[in-house]
Amino acid sequence: MNKWKIAFFLLVLLLIGSIGTVVYWITAPVESVWIEETNTPAEGNVLTVNATKEDFQAIANTYLKKAMGDKPLPLQISVDDQIVLSSEFTAFSINLPVRMFFEPYVEENGNIRLEQSSVEIGRLSLDPETILKLLRDSIELPKWMVVDPEKEEVLIQLSDIPMDSGVGVRAKELNLAEDIITLEIVIPKE
Repeated sequence: MNKWKIAFFLLVLLLIGSIGTVVYWITAPVESVWIEETNTPAEGNVLTVNATKEDFQAIANTYLKKAMGDKPLPLQISVDDQIVLSSEFTAFSINLPVRMFFEPYVEENGNIRLEQSSVEIGRLSLDPETILKLLRDSIELPKWMVVDPEKEEVLIQLSDIPMDSGVGVRAKELNLAEDIITLEIVIPKE
């Protein structure tokens, strides 16, 4: 056999191996995510703040950008009738735009749980669990943003967002259909 045939077969084997690795990585079972119980903000004086969708979107993107530091922002949050996380994944040197749609729910401790309702990834049809697994594994998110692919949800732990002077935040109400967003700012007593 001449060297060109050998090189061709080695290249084919390399491509098949690469594709097989990516397919395995995408379809591998998801491990469970352990969510640590967070501390609720310190008790103190409570200031109730009403915000619009635009305000909430701006605040969320500001804290996400601050948490990422000087790294490029891999994720954009937009708020309409649902919360939309937009990003891009690169596969085989092709950038695929991804939009994940979530229904927000306020938990008893004031954190926000986002349950995935649908996903758009170009024209590809992938299940939400796979997309969330890709999001968790490929993007370094702040520690207060926990992705759980098995439950198809993202938990925003407001009590873990670093704030100045020990101030804490908790969500009280998130009704996006009626544009009612109520947050509580807890200022600790000295």
